[in-house]
Amino acid sequence: MGILSQRNVKKALVLLGFSVFLYLVFKCAFPVAAPFILSFLIVYLCNPWLKKMQKRLHIRKEILLGGILLLAAVLLGFGVWGILSWGTVHAADIGDGMSVMQKRFDEAVHGCCIFMEENFGMDAAGVENAFWEKINLLTQNLQAQALPKAASQSWEYVKGFAKAGAFLGVSFISSLLLCKDYENILERYGENPAFVETWRFVEKTVSLIGGYLKAQTVILLAISVIAVLGLWLGRVRGSVPLGILAGLLDALPFIGTGIVLLPTALWQLFSGNGFGAVAAVGVYVLCIAVRELLEPRLLGKQVGMYPIVMLFSVYAGVQIFGLTGIFLGPLYVVFFREGADIAETFLTNR
Repeated sequence: MGILSQRNVKKALVLLGFSVFLYLVFKCAFPVAAPFILSFLIVYLCNPWLKKMQKRLHIRKEILLGGILLLAAVLLGFGVWGILSWGTVHAADIGDGMSVMQKRFDEAVHGCCIFMEENFGMDAAGVENAFWEKINLLTQNLQAQALPKAASQSWEYVKGFAKAGAFLGVSFISSLLLCKDYENILERYGENPAFVETWRFVEKTVSLIGGYLKAQTVILLAISVIAVLGLWLGRVRGSVPLGILAGLLDALPFIGTGIVLLPTALWQLFSGNGFGAVAAVGVYVLCIAVRELLEPRLLGKQVGMYPIVMLFSVYAGVQIFGLTGIFLGPLYVVFFREGADIAETFLTNR
């Protein structure tokens, strides 16, 4: 019993040290190494296909990979351009819709004030004036706080875009360089025991992460299709982009489809489309049910982890690492689980 307890203490100390080591790596080293990790994943995933294409086309792999990455960049650019164009085209419609909503909201406030006067003896005009004074004061306070804050953060946004551009540029160049020497690296270090064990660990980790992303992609597509069809049946204008946006945001923790569908329901209600409002709410409830149904099965099958563990990892990751914790949290859990297995094997063999 004493030996068992001693081994458990050693295991707990090893896992504690490993968790601290992982935290330091993710917090300090990961931001610096992130472009090169991305380039490794790109080359690792594309290399089998590149080898086949090289035999057929007799073109070097790094040139083929460069063409693929450029094509992906062009498609991404067209996607962003399409979203901006759609927003520009519908800006006038949004303005018209806002005026309609403002008119209906004014009518609703006026009706409530009349109801209070008829049933409770309150002065309708006085209540309505007091209400609008409070609304105007709140609007002025929000503008006074929001505008200076937005102006002060504009430089941070510029730096953020510059960092994103540098990240993608370094990832692109390092992918081409690694692709050129990828096979030589494997041949040179392929017989080294430490390299073999590290490579096995990397492959298993990539497989688990791929399973997690695959499960989330299936859920995302299912919810996007449901949202698009539901909004379309509800005769909601812009049902396709709204449904896709709802599906994308559903993949983010603590945001979900409600941030799109509930305001859409309110918008449809004030716009006079009661059926569309009911459809948006119904789609919201259905999307929650679909995620609750699919997530346990898909995550358990693809990743081999309980959904509650994955949810906790995402939540803790966001709290510790910020927005990137959406990906770093599950990655941390995967690394920790693999490290725990290695520690268990090491302590058992001793």
